[in-house]
Amino acid sequence: MTTILAVDTSTEACSVALQIGNETIAKFADEPRSHSRLLMPMVQQVLAEAQIKVNQLDAIGVSIGPGSFTGLRIGFAAVQGMAYGADIPVVPISTLKLMVATYSRQQNTAVGEITALLDARMSEFNLGRYKLEDNNQIVALEDDRPVSAEQVIALIEANNPSAIIGDSGNLFETAPQLADQFTQIYPNAIDILPMALQQFNQGLAVNIESIDLVYLRGTEAWQKRKRLRASAEEVN
Repeated sequence: MTTILAVDTSTEACSVALQIGNETIAKFADEPRSHSRLLMPMVQQVLAEAQIKVNQLDAIGVSIGPGSFTGLRIGFAAVQGMAYGADIPVVPISTLKLMVATYSRQQNTAVGEITALLDARMSEFNLGRYKLEDNNQIVALEDDRPVSAEQVIALIEANNPSAIIGDSGNLFETAPQLADQFTQIYPNAIDILPMALQQFNQGLAVNIESIDLVYLRGTEAWQKRKRLRASAEEVN
């Protein structure tokens, strides 16, 4: 019987879920800027309801972004403490992929191409393109990446996804014609569970030290990060 805890603090919502065998316990709160107050009590609640302790977990699934700096750090620090303290492997999950999973569950949608967005401000977005397949798998069509509002519009018009989800920011001021295709979605930790379980069973859970968080950033910051990494590699 596999026991997995899931944590998401990457957006304004905060959520925790626990799977123990066939039983699932979940908590969700849409309270912006309250993650530090809410998260650990939610973790303690699901563990108490299942009558288990942290050291009985087989793995922890956690969303690693893109997301807000503060939110991601709060969730990651909590997972880090549990993983270190009890030597628990961790399964990292893209926030954009998680949003697709949440959308699929909420809308009971099994197939189709989904474009997931997170507003990075300054008319820029973090974008993920995913395909829902009829075997309940979510397949990435390309790597998550930062794009301008103009690039979002061009990609949507070129690929004609079944749905656009996430956080649209001010996108529809530029492209009001896309508003009818959009569904606002907050990721939910309960949807980490099946992905984390699959990856754990495939031996893909990792040590917490190997995980890098992905913060919301625009294309300029992303390009700067690439240049800095390239310079560091040249020096080494």
